[in-house]
Amino acid sequence: MQLADLTLSRHSDLDAATGEGILHIGPLHRHAARSLSTILGDLGLTTGADDALRFTAHGTDMVTLTVTGFDVTGYLLEDFGIEAETETLDAFVLRACPAGTPITLRGHYHPDDQTRITSFMTALHDGRRVTWTSMRLRMRDGETLRLSGTVGGFPMLQGFAAPASDTPAERAFA
Repeated sequence: MQLADLTLSRHSDLDAATGEGILHIGPLHRHAARSLSTILGDLGLTTGADDALRFTAHGTDMVTLTVTGFDVTGYLLEDFGIEAETETLDAFVLRACPAGTPITLRGHYHPDDQTRITSFMTALHDGRRVTWTSMRLRMRDGETLRLSGTVGGFPMLQGFAAPASDTPAERAFA
């Protein structure tokens, strides 16, 4: 994927409730976005709609990937259509993100007409080790059930000055 091939927009209008799933990944450096298809393919990962990737620009060098579709689940999948293993996600983060820069994967899908599954994952790495915080929620009939999640910090940051980030996943844990 070349930079000229990226579909860029100023604002993401895709958070509106639809029957389609949605996945946001970012922020990513623009140079990583250029090779995102290669990184995903090399690791056997898919968004569920890899031919519909859109990028929202944030300043001159950062973008957020957004993808929607009926096969999109709000998290990355292995080629077989199952949720990606943590080790594979770690490899993705190490290749796609600079050390010390948090990346958020957030999204949702609708397994039926009354249910919405929402996922929030934030990763941070120091060049060797990736640390995650995550939460998965089921919303149905006005009730929210926490299906899974970890509330943790990023221990490798002790004494490390990482860029400040205020992602939706981080706000969810506040």
